[in-house]
Amino acid sequence: MLKILLLDIYPNKNYRISKDQNGGYGTANDYGDNFFLKLLSLYIKKTIDYPPLFAAHAIAELHNNNFDVKYSRTLEKEVDYDLYVIPSSIVCYESEIEVIKKLNAKKKNIFVIGPFASSKPELYTDYGAKVISGESEFYFKDFKLKNFDNFNNLPEVIYHKHNYNLDDLNYPAWDIVFKKIKPVMKLLGKGSTIPINASRGCPYSCFYYCTYPKQQGRKLRLRNSDKIVKEMEYWHEKFGTKNFIFRDPVFSINKKHTTELLEKLASSTIKFNICIETHLKNIDDEMISLFKKSGIKLVYVGIESGDADVLLDSKRTTIAFDEQIYKVKKLEENNVKVKSMYILGQPTDTLRTCLKTINYSKKILSTYAQFSIFTPYPGTPVFEEYKDRILTDKYEDFNQWKLIFNHNNLNTSEVRNLLNKAYLSYYLNPKWLFFYLKRKLIDN
Repeated sequence: MLKILLLDIYPNKNYRISKDQNGGYGTANDYGDNFFLKLLSLYIKKTIDYPPLFAAHAIAELHNNNFDVKYSRTLEKEVDYDLYVIPSSIVCYESEIEVIKKLNAKKKNIFVIGPFASSKPELYTDYGAKVISGESEFYFKDFKLKNFDNFNNLPEVIYHKHNYNLDDLNYPAWDIVFKKIKPVMKLLGKGSTIPINASRGCPYSCFYYCTYPKQQGRKLRLRNSDKIVKEMEYWHEKFGTKNFIFRDPVFSINKKHTTELLEKLASSTIKFNICIETHLKNIDDEMISLFKKSGIKLVYVGIESGDADVLLDSKRTTIAFDEQIYKVKKLEENNVKVKSMYILGQPTDTLRTCLKTINYSKKILSTYAQFSIFTPYPGTPVFEEYKDRILTDKYEDFNQWKLIFNHNNLNTSEVRNLLNKAYLSYYLNPKWLFFYLKRKLIDN
């Protein structure tokens, strides 16, 4: 039987690295430079850890075709495989290439998958790997032994077409992943956490700098709500998993579909703990009530900036600031925790507008706040404007916590200092500390 290893490579850092975040390009949560922020980075590394969902889907489709597939985060010297499948990311690129060089020296067969490799295939094919462009799980759905026997004759970049929809995919192979690691999202509760999709695709205008359309396209595709609930119940029965994180770019983008799903989750005999990411413009009082009933415990929302002109320049779809404050407060009052996400160092940001954003975050006062740094990613429209101003030749520096381009108004140390200030002034703010402790008492 053909032996396949899905080799999920990461550099060894004291902060969390995720290949699933940021549309599959990945992020590396290096929050800051002082002791408190290094401690916060390490805490998040221990608290949140799960492989990319597209990789778990790829394993499932290969396994369903009767291949012997395993998952690992390290290259096992004592075991030889017929085929290596490597999930790509920008934040692990140099580390991935080092492994690919070793495999290529031994003339191994290598596929690289994922959005980053799809956008920049030459970065991998130059080292002897073949890149499956697009959603590799659909390619692997039809991958047979004859494809492997013809491996050397396959093109360097495989552009595949298919007529499948999301409901045609098998459940992701978490049973195989669980043999090596147990995915967790401890902010939701104890036990394992499983990533899941209700939809793929995002039509919003922030594709100007956002990488999600590179992974999933701009057309919205929906899964059948009954099948979503059945999958969650399946993993609960198999592993006792109650924690699920929906990896949709915008979870509640289709109100009818979302309402139908939430009502079915609310009527399930299993009380799930759910994390989603969405846009505040898609949330109203009725939706918030459904969030509470269906088990949604944590909502990620992109606020990005506290300055209207900065948002306009970056083509960010948003709602009025007072409406943002109201909706976050309403979610928190309904025992739905919010992680508000902000971006410093956007193209027209200045010291004044960044400080304005930091102050605005304290006015919103959500349970969690995340501050990152504007990053023009290869493959996005904004990168074409900034590619001649990039300050680094290392792709792993594209991690959302470093200024990697020559900014008109701010330098690298100024932006890093603003990042430090943002986290310290938010999490050491007495008003937030009182708010957080009050929430903990309610939870207990």
